[in-house]
Amino acid sequence: MVKEHNLNLLRRTITGLIIALPLIFIIIAENYWIFLSIISIFSIAGFYEWIKNSFRRPILWGFSLIFIYFWFSICLLVGLLSAPSFALNEFYVLHEKSVVSVYHIILIIIVNTALFDIFAYFVGSNFGKLHIAPNISPNKTLEGLIGGLIGNILFGFLISYLLNISYWSVLICFIGGILAFYGDLFISFLKRDKSIKDTGNILPGHGGVLDRLDSHLLATPIILLFFIMIVIL
Repeated sequence: MVKEHNLNLLRRTITGLIIALPLIFIIIAENYWIFLSIISIFSIAGFYEWIKNSFRRPILWGFSLIFIYFWFSICLLVGLLSAPSFALNEFYVLHEKSVVSVYHIILIIIVNTALFDIFAYFVGSNFGKLHIAPNISPNKTLEGLIGGLIGNILFGFLISYLLNISYWSVLICFIGGILAFYGDLFISFLKRDKSIKDTGNILPGHGGVLDRLDSHLLATPIILLFFIMIVIL
């Protein structure tokens, strides 16, 4: 049992590092077309898994959530702020030398969501007793939710201090954690409805692409807009 757990942990770690490579490439390149290509690939793969698993309402829920809400809104915001004619495609924070681009904000949002998942998992697996939605996702506990949100709050304080941006970032990171929780819970509901554990097996140790996108689907567009607002204003 321990050997199997360690093997799965190793698979998850290797897969996580591989998934991180496109993200790192986006941040370094700061090229909109590269960003558009990568987010489009992930969105198409996620929608394909929605169809393949015969999840409910593929057009009203699946297409609307993945392409209209998630893909379109993110690509629109990043595209506007990446345009050469846009004077604020790099934001000088509080008139200091520190510069934050929209791609740095994307990285912050993804890290915030990942930290919620990590803190929620470790706190929930070690201290979780009060189950939130046992019929949908038996492993989700109130203790895990609180642990994840504490991780987001700490991260919010950290980036506010390091980047000299408004401490409203703390509240935004907190809201991001809540949205990540509901995004994960929604996909868990769809999987429970079909009695499946993962949406696919393309990512060893993680499952399918939709299993990785779930926490990001609801959180990213709203949190991206909030961060842009506080950085510009």
